[in-house]
Amino acid sequence: MVMVVSTSWFPTSKAAEVGKKYLEVLKQFPPDKSISKVIVRVGVRTTTEGMKSFTISEIKEGKLKEFMDLAYKQILIYSEIEGYKIEMEFYLSGVEALPLVGLKMPEL
Repeated sequence: MVMVVSTSWFPTSKAAEVGKKYLEVLKQFPPDKSISKVIVRVGVRTTTEGMKSFTISEIKEGKLKEFMDLAYKQILIYSEIEGYKIEMEFYLSGVEALPLVGLKMPEL
């Protein structure tokens, strides 16, 4: 399974605007459990540079392209906010990564 960590940064002065966009995006693109499982819906913190938020999703087998198509549509909505930046990171689970180096994840 692929896990996606999406991290965004925005000026503190834009926090209310980002919050409104977040609610708009949720309404327009409700979570689709057939594509991904949300591990962390949203985490937010302040930084010396402004605000930082993140989400973590676990992508269902064979659904990465559908996930990315939806994610980019959502990103375009947020891109209207001045100073908004986002990064998506893709991770393999340990079960998938260890065989790449000839190892197997133990049962815990």
